[in-house]
Amino acid sequence: MLGRPVVGIEILNVQSGTTRRTRARLHLDGGKELAVFVKQPSRSLAARAFVAIPRLSRAEVRFYTELRDQVPIATPRCYGAGHFRRGFIVILEDLVDTGATLRKSADTLSADEAASLLASLADLHRQWWGRTESHPWLALNPRRELMLGALLSPSLCRLGFWRVGSAVPETLHQPIARYARTRRAAQEVMSAGPTTLIHNDCHPGNQFVTADGRPGLIDWQLCRAGPWARDVAYLLATSLDPETRRSAEKDLLADYLGQLGPVAPDFDEAWLAYRRNVVYAVEAMLVTAAVGVMMPKSTSLVLVSRAATAAADLDSFGAL
Repeated sequence: MLGRPVVGIEILNVQSGTTRRTRARLHLDGGKELAVFVKQPSRSLAARAFVAIPRLSRAEVRFYTELRDQVPIATPRCYGAGHFRRGFIVILEDLVDTGATLRKSADTLSADEAASLLASLADLHRQWWGRTESHPWLALNPRRELMLGALLSPSLCRLGFWRVGSAVPETLHQPIARYARTRRAAQEVMSAGPTTLIHNDCHPGNQFVTADGRPGLIDWQLCRAGPWARDVAYLLATSLDPETRRSAEKDLLADYLGQLGPVAPDFDEAWLAYRRNVVYAVEAMLVTAAVGVMMPKSTSLVLVSRAATAAADLDSFGAL
Protein backbone atom coordinates (compact mmCIF):
# COMPACT_ATOMS: atom_id res chain seq x y z
CA MET A 1 0.00 0.00 0.00
CA LEU A 2 2.95 2.32 0.56
CA GLY A 3 4.35 1.57 -2.88
CA ARG A 4 7.75 0.57 -1.50
CA PRO A 5 9.13 -2.35 0.51
CA VAL A 6 8.60 -2.47 4.27
CA VAL A 7 11.43 -4.53 5.75
CA GLY A 8 10.32 -4.35 9.37
CA ILE A 9 7.41 -3.28 11.60
CA GLU A 10 7.96 -2.15 15.20
CA ILE A 11 4.69 -2.14 17.15
CA LEU A 12 4.62 0.73 19.66
CA ASN A 13 1.07 0.57 21.00
CA VAL A 14 -2.22 -1.20 20.28
CA GLN A 15 -5.68 -0.09 21.46
CA SER A 16 -9.12 -1.38 20.58
CA GLY A 17 -12.47 0.40 20.49
CA THR A 18 -14.76 0.48 17.50
CA THR A 19 -11.57 -0.29 15.56
CA ARG A 20 -8.14 -1.71 16.35
CA ARG A 21 -5.68 1.20 16.43
CA THR A 22 -1.97 0.52 16.21
CA ARG A 23 0.93 2.96 16.50
CA ALA A 24 3.92 1.54 14.70
CA ARG A 25 7.28 2.44 13.23
CA LEU A 26 7.85 1.08 9.75
CA HIS A 27 11.41 0.32 8.67
CA LEU A 28 11.63 0.97 4.93
CA ASP A 29 14.22 -0.01 2.38
CA GLY A 30 17.25 2.24 2.34
CA GLY A 31 17.28 2.59 6.13
CA LYS A 32 14.40 5.08 6.33
CA GLU A 33 11.66 4.98 8.98
CA LEU A 34 8.02 6.06 8.98
CA ALA A 35 5.83 6.56 12.07
CA VAL A 36 2.25 5.47 11.33
CA PHE A 37 -1.14 5.05 12.95
CA VAL A 38 -3.01 2.05 11.53
CA LYS A 39 -6.76 1.42 11.79
CA GLN A 40 -8.13 -2.08 11.21
CA PRO A 41 -11.23 -4.05 12.28
CA SER A 42 -11.59 -4.53 16.03
CA ARG A 43 -11.11 -7.96 17.56
CA SER A 44 -14.48 -7.48 19.30
CA LEU A 45 -17.34 -9.00 17.30
CA ALA A 46 -19.76 -6.38 18.66
CA ALA A 47 -17.47 -3.54 17.61
CA ARG A 48 -16.91 -5.10 14.18
CA ALA A 49 -20.67 -5.31 13.67
CA PHE A 50 -21.15 -1.72 14.87
CA VAL A 51 -18.71 -0.53 12.20
CA ALA A 52 -19.62 -2.97 9.42
CA ILE A 53 -23.44 -2.81 9.39
CA PRO A 54 -23.68 0.97 8.74
CA ARG A 55 -20.51 0.75 6.59
CA LEU A 56 -18.57 3.23 8.69
CA SER A 57 -15.19 1.93 7.59
CA ARG A 58 -16.14 2.39 3.94
CA ALA A 59 -16.94 6.04 4.64
CA GLU A 60 -13.57 6.61 6.31
CA VAL A 61 -11.65 4.89 3.52
CA ARG A 62 -13.46 6.99 0.93
CA PHE A 63 -12.89 10.17 2.93
CA TYR A 64 -9.13 9.62 3.00
CA THR A 65 -8.87 8.44 -0.61
CA GLU A 66 -11.28 10.96 -2.18
CA LEU A 67 -11.87 13.97 0.08
CA ARG A 68 -9.00 14.44 2.49
CA ASP A 69 -7.03 16.78 0.21
CA GLN A 70 -10.16 18.85 -0.48
CA VAL A 71 -11.03 19.82 3.09
CA PRO A 72 -9.71 23.07 4.65
CA ILE A 73 -9.27 21.58 8.10
CA ALA A 74 -6.30 19.80 9.65
CA THR A 75 -6.52 16.01 9.21
CA PRO A 76 -3.83 13.32 9.36
CA ARG A 77 -1.89 12.57 6.19
CA CYS A 78 -2.97 9.23 4.69
CA TYR A 79 -0.32 6.87 3.31
CA GLY A 80 -2.84 4.29 2.10
CA ALA A 81 -6.38 3.05 2.68
CA GLY A 82 -8.44 0.23 1.30
CA HIS A 83 -11.39 -2.06 1.81
CA PHE A 84 -10.91 -5.77 1.36
CA ARG A 85 -12.94 -8.94 1.47
CA ARG A 86 -12.09 -9.59 5.13
CA GLY A 87 -11.82 -6.05 6.42
CA PHE A 88 -10.17 -2.71 5.86
CA ILE A 89 -7.00 -0.81 6.64
CA VAL A 90 -6.23 2.90 6.94
CA ILE A 91 -2.59 3.93 7.30
CA LEU A 92 -2.19 7.46 8.65
CA GLU A 93 0.70 9.56 9.86
CA ASP A 94 1.27 9.25 13.60
CA LEU A 95 0.13 12.63 14.90
CA VAL A 96 2.08 12.15 18.13
CA ASP A 97 5.25 11.94 16.06
CA THR A 98 4.43 15.27 14.37
CA GLY A 99 4.20 17.09 17.70
CA ALA A 100 0.40 17.39 17.62
CA THR A 101 -1.63 17.29 20.82
CA LEU A 102 -4.48 14.78 20.83
CA ARG A 103 -7.39 15.46 23.12
CA LYS A 104 -9.05 12.84 25.30
CA SER A 105 -12.79 12.19 25.06
CA ALA A 106 -13.58 13.73 28.46
CA ASP A 107 -11.44 16.84 27.92
CA THR A 108 -13.10 20.24 28.27
CA LEU A 109 -12.50 23.02 25.76
CA SER A 110 -12.32 26.70 26.61
CA ALA A 111 -14.58 29.08 24.71
CA ASP A 112 -11.56 30.29 22.71
CA GLU A 113 -10.58 26.72 21.77
CA ALA A 114 -14.15 26.00 20.68
CA ALA A 115 -14.19 29.21 18.62
CA SER A 116 -11.01 28.16 16.83
CA LEU A 117 -12.42 24.77 15.85
CA LEU A 118 -15.76 26.33 14.86
CA ALA A 119 -13.89 28.68 12.51
CA SER A 120 -12.29 25.67 10.82
CA LEU A 121 -15.67 23.95 10.59
CA ALA A 122 -17.15 27.09 9.04
CA ASP A 123 -14.42 26.97 6.37
CA LEU A 124 -15.24 23.30 5.72
CA HIS A 125 -19.00 23.88 5.61
CA ARG A 126 -18.70 26.94 3.36
CA GLN A 127 -16.43 25.16 0.88
CA TRP A 128 -18.77 22.16 0.59
CA TRP A 129 -22.07 24.07 0.79
CA GLY A 130 -24.37 22.51 -1.81
CA ARG A 131 -21.49 20.52 -3.37
CA THR A 132 -21.93 17.09 -1.80
CA GLU A 133 -23.83 15.80 -4.84
CA SER A 134 -20.48 15.33 -6.59
CA HIS A 135 -19.86 12.42 -4.18
CA PRO A 136 -23.20 10.53 -4.02
CA TRP A 137 -22.02 8.19 -1.26
CA LEU A 138 -22.11 11.13 1.17
CA ALA A 139 -25.90 11.15 0.87
CA LEU A 140 -26.17 7.37 1.26
CA ASN A 141 -24.78 7.48 4.81
CA PRO A 142 -27.64 9.52 6.36
CA ARG A 143 -30.24 7.47 4.46
CA ARG A 144 -28.73 4.25 5.77
CA GLU A 145 -28.61 5.71 9.28
CA LEU A 146 -32.30 6.67 9.08
CA MET A 147 -33.24 3.07 8.37
CA LEU A 148 -30.97 1.54 11.00
CA GLY A 149 -31.80 4.22 13.57
CA ALA A 150 -35.52 3.53 13.30
CA LEU A 151 -34.83 -0.14 14.07
CA LEU A 152 -32.15 0.19 16.74
CA SER A 153 -32.51 3.56 18.48
CA PRO A 154 -35.26 2.58 21.00
CA SER A 155 -33.36 -0.46 22.30
CA LEU A 156 -29.95 1.23 22.27
CA CYS A 157 -31.25 4.30 24.09
CA ARG A 158 -32.84 2.07 26.74
CA LEU A 159 -29.56 0.21 27.16
CA GLY A 160 -27.68 3.51 27.37
CA PHE A 161 -30.11 4.65 30.10
CA TRP A 162 -29.45 1.46 32.00
CA ARG A 163 -25.70 2.04 31.88
CA VAL A 164 -25.46 5.80 32.49
CA GLY A 165 -29.04 6.87 33.28
CA SER A 166 -27.91 8.87 36.30
CA ALA A 167 -26.29 11.37 33.92
CA VAL A 168 -29.65 12.25 32.28
CA PRO A 169 -32.07 14.68 33.99
CA GLU A 170 -35.37 13.03 34.90
CA THR A 171 -37.25 15.56 32.78
CA LEU A 172 -35.61 14.17 29.62
CA HIS A 173 -36.45 10.49 30.09
CA GLN A 174 -39.83 10.59 28.38
CA PRO A 175 -38.76 13.01 25.60
CA ILE A 176 -35.80 10.77 24.74
CA ALA A 177 -38.00 7.67 24.62
CA ARG A 178 -40.51 9.51 22.43
CA TYR A 179 -37.73 10.71 20.13
CA ALA A 180 -36.38 7.17 19.75
CA ARG A 181 -39.84 5.91 18.73
CA THR A 182 -40.34 8.69 16.17
CA ARG A 183 -36.71 9.09 15.14
CA ARG A 184 -37.24 9.25 11.38
CA ALA A 185 -39.61 12.23 11.57
CA ALA A 186 -37.38 14.01 14.11
CA GLN A 187 -34.29 13.49 11.94
CA GLU A 188 -36.09 14.98 8.95
CA VAL A 189 -36.81 18.12 11.00
CA MET A 190 -33.21 18.33 12.25
CA SER A 191 -31.77 17.82 8.76
CA ALA A 192 -34.02 20.27 6.90
CA GLY A 193 -32.33 22.86 4.71
CA PRO A 194 -29.10 22.98 2.68
CA THR A 195 -26.52 20.24 3.15
CA THR A 196 -22.75 20.36 3.33
CA LEU A 197 -19.92 18.00 4.26
CA ILE A 198 -20.01 17.35 8.01
CA HIS A 199 -17.74 15.38 10.32
CA ASN A 200 -20.71 14.31 12.48
CA ASP A 201 -18.69 13.09 15.47
CA CYS A 202 -16.56 16.02 16.67
CA HIS A 203 -16.47 15.30 20.41
CA PRO A 204 -13.15 16.03 22.18
CA GLY A 205 -11.76 12.53 21.60
CA ASN A 206 -11.78 13.17 17.84
CA GLN A 207 -10.02 16.53 18.08
CA PHE A 208 -6.35 17.46 17.97
CA VAL A 209 -4.17 20.55 17.76
CA THR A 210 -1.24 20.63 15.36
CA ALA A 211 2.26 21.62 16.44
CA ASP A 212 1.65 25.10 15.01
CA GLY A 213 -1.67 25.51 16.86
CA ARG A 214 -4.27 24.67 14.20
CA PRO A 215 -7.31 22.63 15.33
CA GLY A 216 -8.01 19.39 13.50
CA LEU A 217 -10.28 16.35 13.44
CA ILE A 218 -9.65 12.62 13.22
CA ASP A 219 -11.99 9.64 12.84
CA TRP A 220 -14.06 10.47 9.75
CA GLN A 221 -16.16 7.27 9.86
CA LEU A 222 -19.41 9.21 10.23
CA CYS A 223 -18.74 11.92 7.63
CA ARG A 224 -21.70 12.60 5.36
CA ALA A 225 -23.85 15.16 3.65
CA GLY A 226 -25.78 16.87 6.42
CA PRO A 227 -26.83 20.12 8.11
CA TRP A 228 -24.16 22.52 9.35
CA ALA A 229 -25.92 22.66 12.74
CA ARG A 230 -25.11 19.00 13.43
CA ASP A 231 -21.38 19.70 13.79
CA VAL A 232 -21.87 22.95 15.71
CA ALA A 233 -24.35 21.47 18.21
CA TYR A 234 -22.36 18.27 18.66
CA LEU A 235 -19.14 20.18 19.27
CA LEU A 236 -20.52 22.63 21.82
CA ALA A 237 -22.75 20.12 23.64
CA THR A 238 -19.97 17.58 24.16
CA SER A 239 -16.86 19.77 24.48
CA LEU A 240 -17.85 22.61 26.81
CA ASP A 241 -18.68 22.42 30.47
CA PRO A 242 -22.26 23.62 31.08
CA GLU A 243 -21.35 27.00 32.56
CA THR A 244 -19.01 27.87 29.70
CA ARG A 245 -21.56 26.76 27.13
CA ARG A 246 -24.38 28.75 28.71
CA SER A 247 -22.34 31.95 28.79
CA ALA A 248 -20.65 31.59 25.38
CA GLU A 249 -22.85 29.56 23.01
CA LYS A 250 -24.76 32.48 21.46
CA ASP A 251 -21.57 34.42 20.80
CA LEU A 252 -19.87 31.30 19.45
CA LEU A 253 -22.79 30.63 17.12
CA ALA A 254 -22.81 34.25 15.93
CA ASP A 255 -19.07 34.09 15.22
CA TYR A 256 -19.52 30.83 13.32
CA LEU A 257 -22.29 32.35 11.18
CA GLY A 258 -20.04 35.32 10.42
CA GLN A 259 -17.30 32.94 9.27
CA LEU A 260 -19.81 30.99 7.16
CA GLY A 261 -20.48 34.11 5.13
CA PRO A 262 -23.28 34.83 2.63
CA VAL A 263 -24.78 31.32 2.77
CA ALA A 264 -25.40 31.60 6.52
CA PRO A 265 -29.01 31.64 7.79
CA ASP A 266 -30.15 34.47 10.04
CA PHE A 267 -29.46 34.09 13.73
CA ASP A 268 -32.97 33.12 14.84
CA GLU A 269 -33.19 30.35 12.24
CA ALA A 270 -29.69 29.18 13.15
CA TRP A 271 -30.45 29.21 16.88
CA LEU A 272 -33.47 26.95 16.33
CA ALA A 273 -31.43 24.54 14.19
CA TYR A 274 -28.68 24.50 16.82
CA ARG A 275 -31.15 23.74 19.63
CA ARG A 276 -32.73 20.91 17.65
CA ASN A 277 -29.47 19.25 16.71
CA VAL A 278 -28.33 18.97 20.31
CA VAL A 279 -30.83 16.07 20.41
CA TYR A 280 -28.54 14.09 18.13
CA ALA A 281 -25.61 14.63 20.51
CA VAL A 282 -27.70 13.18 23.36
CA GLU A 283 -28.66 10.15 21.29
CA ALA A 284 -25.10 9.60 20.03
CA MET A 285 -23.66 9.65 23.54
CA LEU A 286 -26.36 7.26 24.82
CA VAL A 287 -25.70 4.86 21.94
CA THR A 288 -21.96 5.08 22.65
CA ALA A 289 -22.64 4.18 26.28
CA ALA A 290 -24.92 1.33 25.19
CA VAL A 291 -22.38 -0.27 22.87
CA GLY A 292 -19.77 0.00 25.60
CA VAL A 293 -16.64 -0.87 23.62
CA MET A 294 -16.01 2.66 22.32
CA MET A 295 -15.06 4.40 25.56
CA PRO A 296 -14.94 3.71 29.31
CA LYS A 297 -18.15 4.14 31.29
CA SER A 298 -16.64 7.04 33.26
CA THR A 299 -16.04 8.93 30.00
CA SER A 300 -19.53 8.12 28.70
CA LEU A 301 -20.99 9.52 31.92
CA VAL A 302 -19.21 12.84 31.35
CA LEU A 303 -20.29 13.20 27.72
CA VAL A 304 -23.87 12.04 28.28
CA SER A 305 -24.18 14.48 31.16
CA ARG A 306 -22.86 17.41 29.10
CA ALA A 307 -25.12 16.69 26.13
CA ALA A 308 -28.21 15.98 28.24
CA THR A 309 -27.68 19.15 30.29
CA ALA A 310 -27.44 21.15 27.07
CA ALA A 311 -30.68 19.58 25.78
CA ALA A 312 -32.46 20.43 29.03
CA ASP A 313 -31.12 24.01 29.10
CA LEU A 314 -32.12 24.62 25.46
CA ASP A 315 -35.42 22.69 25.51
CA SER A 316 -34.04 20.85 22.49
CA PHE A 317 -36.75 18.18 22.42
CA GLY A 318 -39.40 20.88 22.66
CA ALA A 319 -37.76 22.64 19.71
CA LEU A 320 -38.48 19.56 17.60
